[in-house]
Amino acid sequence: MYMILKAAGAFMILSGGLMAGGKVRKQHKKVCTELRKMQEALKFADDTITIENMLLDDVLKKCAEKFFEDEKGTDIWTKACENLKTEFGSFENSWVKACDEYFEEQPYYDEKQKECIKGIGKALGIANTQRQSAHVNANLQNLQELEKMAIAKYEKEGKNSVRIAAALSIAVIVLLF
Repeated sequence: MYMILKAAGAFMILSGGLMAGGKVRKQHKKVCTELRKMQEALKFADDTITIENMLLDDVLKKCAEKFFEDEKGTDIWTKACENLKTEFGSFENSWVKACDEYFEEQPYYDEKQKECIKGIGKALGIANTQRQSAHVNANLQNLQELEKMAIAKYEKEGKNSVRIAAALSIAVIVLLF
């Protein structure tokens, strides 16, 4: 009976470690995919505003529906659209407020990524479409660089996180038993 309890405890420690490592890996992967979706949405928003001359809140809704349908209203684009109604047309303030709310719920973004994503508000809030497109292109380049860095971090740290968690779990098991 004593050995069965030891084996069950060891299994629980190991499975908990593997789940923790898997969660870290999943978060690294999510940052990579979110940065990719953010680039696509930003490019789509710029094109839609420039070509179709669509209103900004309609563009935000379209971006949320097209690129962030899995989030079901918890993405930055939807939050910015809701904030735009209360901020009396100040898109940059609406976007920054939406980013702050979003980043509280998603704490695994680093500071460079947060600042770059917050910069989207400044880029899309410009009334002149030529200046807006220039700011959007600069922001897209920054997002692409951040995505490359996030992918490198995922390959380096994300893949090893499960191994490290398993090794730590085994070390705890050995120490306890």
